[in-house]
Amino acid sequence: MQDAQDKLELHSKLLKYPPFYTLQDHKETRKKQITQWSEIVHLYFQSHKILESSISEILNFPIFQDSSSGIIKKLDSSEIKEILNQMAQLGSIEWKNDQNFTVNLVSPFELADAIYAWAKEKKLIGYTETLRGITEGSQTDESKKFYNLPQEQILKACLILEETGRCQVYEFDGLYSIKFI
Repeated sequence: MQDAQDKLELHSKLLKYPPFYTLQDHKETRKKQITQWSEIVHLYFQSHKILESSISEILNFPIFQDSSSGIIKKLDSSEIKEILNQMAQLGSIEWKNDQNFTVNLVSPFELADAIYAWAKEKKLIGYTETLRGITEGSQTDESKKFYNLPQEQILKACLILEETGRCQVYEFDGLYSIKFI
C-alpha cells in the first residue's frame, strides 16, 4: 500500500513541476520521462474509466498541461503520440489506427507491481524464476492479477521491473528467466 501512496505522491509532484512538461533530448532522461508519463496517463485513463480515445481527444486533458507556475506548459501532439507509442509497446493501449486506441484495464505497470509484491511475499528476492513459474507455478494462485496471463504480458511487466531496478531479465534461446533484486 505504501508503494501506491508513494507513486501517487510522486505523480502529483511531477504534474506540478513545469520542466516535466518538456521532454528532454538526453536519451536516458527522456526514456525515464516517457515511462513516468506512460504510468501517469494509464492511471488517468483508469480513474476516469476511459476505454477508448484518440490523440485529438486527449490533447486537452488536464494532465497534459500545467499553469501552476503562471506559465502554461503543455505537451504537444507529437510528444503525446510518443507517450502513447510507449504505452502501446508496454501493452497499456492498443492502436486501432494511427489516431484512435483502446485502453487495456490492467497495465503492465500494475502487473509489474503485483509481480514484485508477490516475489517479496514469497521471499523470492535474490532468486530466479521463469515466466511460466510466475504465471502458473506452485507459488502462484488464481487470485493474482498475473495468474495464467500470456507470457508476453508478463515479460513486458518484468522489463518494467528491470528498468526500475527491481529485477534482471535473462534470455537464452527464446526462454526468459527473472532474477528479483
